[in-house]
Amino acid sequence: MMIGNAGGGRMVAASLLILVMFPALLTAEPGAALRDKYNASPASREDVVVFDAGSIPRYADFSKSYPAEFSEEPGAVVELTGHNLAAGSSEDSFLDWERGRDFFEWTFTIADAGYYKIDIEYLIEGGSGASAQREMSINGEFPFEEIGNIFFHRRWVEAGLVRQNTIGDDVSPRQIQQPLWQTVTVRDGFGYYPEPLHFYFSEGEHTIGMRYIAEPMKIRRIILRSAENIPSYSEVKKEYDRKGYLPVKQHFTLQAEDTSWKTDPTLRRIAIQDPAAVPYENGYRRLNGIGSGRWRRGGQTIAWNLDVPETGLYAIGLKVGQWWGEGLPSHRRIEINGAVPFKEFGDYVFVYNREFRNEILSSPEGEPYLVYLTEGRHTLSMSVQVGRLQEISKDLKANALLLSSMLRKIVMITGQEPDVNFSYELDKNIPGLMDDMASLKESMDKQIDLLVSMSDRRPVAANNFAMLSDLFAELIADPDSIPRKMNDLENAQKNIGTWMTDLLSQPLTIDYFMIGDPGMDMPRARSNFFQRLFASVSNFFRSFVKDYDNVGGLVEAGSADRSIDVWIARGKEWAELTKELADETFTKDTGIAINLNVLPPSQLNAGQVNALLLAILSGNAPDVALGTNSQSPVEFAVRGAAYDLRTFPDYEETVQNFLPGVMTPYHFNGGTYGLPETMDFTVLIYRNDIFAELGLSVPDTWEDVYKNMLPILRENGMDFSYPRGAAAFLPFLYQMNGTFYKDMGRKSGLDSPEAFQAFKTWTELYTNYKVPVQADFYNRMRTGTMPIGVGNYYTYILLSTAAPELKGRWDIAPMPGIRNAEGEVERWAGGMSTASIILNQSSKKEDSWEFMKWWSSEPVQAQFGREVEALMGVEARWNTANVKAFKALPWEPEHISVIDHQWDYYREQPYVLGGYFTMRHVDNAWNRVVMGTMGVRDSLEKAVKDINRELKVKQEEFNYIPTEFLEEIE
Repeated sequence: MMIGNAGGGRMVAASLLILVMFPALLTAEPGAALRDKYNASPASREDVVVFDAGSIPRYADFSKSYPAEFSEEPGAVVELTGHNLAAGSSEDSFLDWERGRDFFEWTFTIADAGYYKIDIEYLIEGGSGASAQREMSINGEFPFEEIGNIFFHRRWVEAGLVRQNTIGDDVSPRQIQQPLWQTVTVRDGFGYYPEPLHFYFSEGEHTIGMRYIAEPMKIRRIILRSAENIPSYSEVKKEYDRKGYLPVKQHFTLQAEDTSWKTDPTLRRIAIQDPAAVPYENGYRRLNGIGSGRWRRGGQTIAWNLDVPETGLYAIGLKVGQWWGEGLPSHRRIEINGAVPFKEFGDYVFVYNREFRNEILSSPEGEPYLVYLTEGRHTLSMSVQVGRLQEISKDLKANALLLSSMLRKIVMITGQEPDVNFSYELDKNIPGLMDDMASLKESMDKQIDLLVSMSDRRPVAANNFAMLSDLFAELIADPDSIPRKMNDLENAQKNIGTWMTDLLSQPLTIDYFMIGDPGMDMPRARSNFFQRLFASVSNFFRSFVKDYDNVGGLVEAGSADRSIDVWIARGKEWAELTKELADETFTKDTGIAINLNVLPPSQLNAGQVNALLLAILSGNAPDVALGTNSQSPVEFAVRGAAYDLRTFPDYEETVQNFLPGVMTPYHFNGGTYGLPETMDFTVLIYRNDIFAELGLSVPDTWEDVYKNMLPILRENGMDFSYPRGAAAFLPFLYQMNGTFYKDMGRKSGLDSPEAFQAFKTWTELYTNYKVPVQADFYNRMRTGTMPIGVGNYYTYILLSTAAPELKGRWDIAPMPGIRNAEGEVERWAGGMSTASIILNQSSKKEDSWEFMKWWSSEPVQAQFGREVEALMGVEARWNTANVKAFKALPWEPEHISVIDHQWDYYREQPYVLGGYFTMRHVDNAWNRVVMGTMGVRDSLEKAVKDINRELKVKQEEFNYIPTEFLEEIE
């Protein structure tokens, strides 16, 4: 599309502006700017390039060829609206980009060659709550790595004012999305660079392509603007002097927790406990600050509204805390009304200090930076930047991958357990090994110099790098010591990845702003000894009257029509959020209040003396317990302590929220005694980069594992991970059509031919195929010596959040299975779950059931999951048992498809009286075969005898007469 005299507009070559507008989908005429390619994915098209971060330069390297200053000429700007573009377009036309439409590309013509930045006007509504992500390409190519992941953030605001709960503590307002059209300048998504990404376009026709990564969004226009030079403060100051601007003689205060908006819902108000905080009240939690460890990730932005009383020059002061990083500074990009006013605010440094301090934003020489503000409302925003630490991050990622490659080469020669007395001559047998060692030492020394140069004290991180530098120096001097120091090298590789995460973390805490006269006096930032003493004594005496185990709510139990007592086995943050949601919706809709108490998980599980058992024995049990393990519902039921949920008329409708297999442990003898709250998943997790390097395909069946994968892994000194423990027997048993029990659950079913074959196959995985009996899968996945294994939710989250060097280098696939006679691969596997139960002593069973239905419903579980993740980050993602709610959370689209497929084969072990001994004896049988010398059949037969003995004892103890037994899943 050539931009010219459209709709009365005029093109100015000196300051070019290109706007690509989007007509309604499927109505654009041939030749319009939009070419819709969503019917084909990039993987199936030859003309769509697949992004490979490992082969693309970083923007920092690519931009070295850019001029120090961009050439700029003033000129008019031409803006085109939707009806100027194509027939059928309307003023409000836009691209409605839903999941499933994989790729779009836009064509335009550049009249004047030069450097450009790209603005995109977008709107995000609905979805999972995560930021939208797109992969961008220019002319079908990726000029630099950062273009492969462009973030489009939502705008989050507080849903109301701060309120006090029933025990007097502040309750943070919920974070809700503010859906609005906003314009973002394309920049890296992790805060590496203070300036936007700049692109060079020659004269002529070009294309911009975008591929869907995550979250639906609407795009109204794409804007290309000539690259801008941001002036230095000295240049801006000269302009102030020329125009006669003067500093104001007054100041105003803004509480930092009173934000206008933010790009991440985790950026909530926090409680600063120091008595000098504003506001502060002894004995109560006051939400009086913002930031802390939640405001640490590159690109996170917080904005505040400034109501400026008069026009003039203002200094920006703040009470700030930066005590993270052990000596390293934190970086922020500071914008006024959406723009960086001068270069120094593009990457402002907050130095390390162990205490709160007052700081007026100033130059390194101490001169306050002044900004010109007119009377009225303005916006101040701060975004997390990584600063010069991105240089270290880039090197550390390369170092981690290099060290991983080195370890794999070493293990190919020495094996996983090298003979420390044998001379492997690794320096001769591995070409380039010593050069790589020298390169790693040189890199460690370089990082030390960089860290020391950016801090006024020697950071602890510099000492960490010095230890690795010494290690590599020792190995270079004595190559024969490498086999003896393999553990040190593996720890070095793990530590490098951990340090990379830590260095990219940029926390900052702000109590309040004071904005005005550069010479203003700010209040004392730190409390004195007497303030702290008085606060400590006051809090001590208040602890005798304040119930810290009770979760304060927004509704007094006595003010509602009815109330129930709920005990929860989770952290205080989870409990507070549960209480908040219940007060806002459940109590409001039903008139039933909940009294919520927090206990450690061990205090709600059956099989041990704990708070719940003592409460049952004393007749003071709660109405509902949340967060018990999967064995507890029936353990309590057989002792008459848990209530049968099947007695409620809408039970069948309620359990449609869950997988059939996850309900199995809660069934017993015709009754069901719990509803699942969370559930796990079991999948293959593998390094796609290593599999591509080895030419391996992901195994679909166990036969593929044995014949196609394991031999190649062995040839390359690598291993496959399979979890140890009796629970790992379940997939083999169910995939081979065996069962744990027979005769209505009165006898063990492990004496069947199917069970024997399953046990034999399971143990041969270790005895014949030499799968490691015990291994640190997560860390060996990082080193690359164990590039595939069977993992679960915990491993998945750990790799997602704590292995940044592996981003884009690992994936998941369904569990290997066994092909049946119809050709279907049966992938049966289970996963641990937690449950909620109604106690039999409750006199309010109907009200308790209403609460459990509400709690397990899709809307509540989805909202709770989003709120938990907003509060504590991806690390705390809620693995709800409600299937629809689980899918509504921000999982990778490709990954949720794999998990959903695996759930078609979700199956758990049923509960029987004495069944707690089954897995114990299966584990004993495994030990006798794998760790001892007993034969497979003899060991399994002994286990069956021991299991049957315990089953009989328990059946006689409880006079068990079976009426129904469920182990099959329809």
